[in-house]
Amino acid sequence: MGLAAAAATRQTSAGTAAATPAISTESTDASAATQAAAAAATAASTTTATTPATTTGTTTTGTTTTGTPSTATATTSTAKTGATTTTTTTTPADTTPAQTGISALIAAIQNGSLTATNVTDPTQLSVSTSWGTYTVSNFYYASDDTANQLAQLLGGTVVQLPPFGQGKGSTEPLANFIQLPNGQTVNAACLAYYAQGAGCGTGQLAADLTQTINEGAAMTNYYQNGGAMPLFPIGYTGPAISGMTYPAGTVAADGTVINPAMGTTST
Repeated sequence: MGLAAAAATRQTSAGTAAATPAISTESTDASAATQAAAAAATAASTTTATTPATTTGTTTTGTTTTGTPSTATATTSTAKTGATTTTTTTTPADTTPAQTGISALIAAIQNGSLTATNVTDPTQLSVSTSWGTYTVSNFYYASDDTANQLAQLLGGTVVQLPPFGQGKGSTEPLANFIQLPNGQTVNAACLAYYAQGAGCGTGQLAADLTQTINEGAAMTNYYQNGGAMPLFPIGYTGPAISGMTYPAGTVAADGTVINPAMGTTST
């Protein structure tokens, strides 16, 4: 190559190098840092928006009384605005009646919650006859409070009847009776008598109470409607009272109540 050509080539190379700007490492690093900062800002913004606010609440423990609605108040936080709102929720109380029956009566006798008292006012025990007036024993006259307890335990109602029917020419004071849902009606004092019998055991109480209801109801019907006087064999308990709950193991397969005192199922 001649000198002139070589010189021309060098001029052309120099011109090309001058026209192409050099790449700056500092500028590239600055741009990468800017992009990383922007990405971090975006990520932080996204996390804040999607993190739910912490919900706090207050739980109140209390006693629910049957027939009275219970009210529960909860406090919640709104994630979007941060505002706090209070929500009140009313839940109806459980109005299901407590289970009633022979089981309930036995439990009340055994835990001592059944208080058995009889009428003590002599003026409420006065019998008038054609030959005069006298005061009868209060043995068959349960107090109003005792009768109401028995009715609640057995799911029955209190009615007042003469304990032995009205004789001609005489007037007896009325006694408290328990009328059960199945129609059987028995003197409340006869049932209250067993309030002191907790020590005889669950099985014997079930038999004694059933016997008292079955026999007592038959006698009440006799006193009210007449007919042949009912008679019962020794150890009779009869069938379990319909509609009543019984403790496990107290009712035989044939539906009669087991009488432990007899050693076998009575019929």
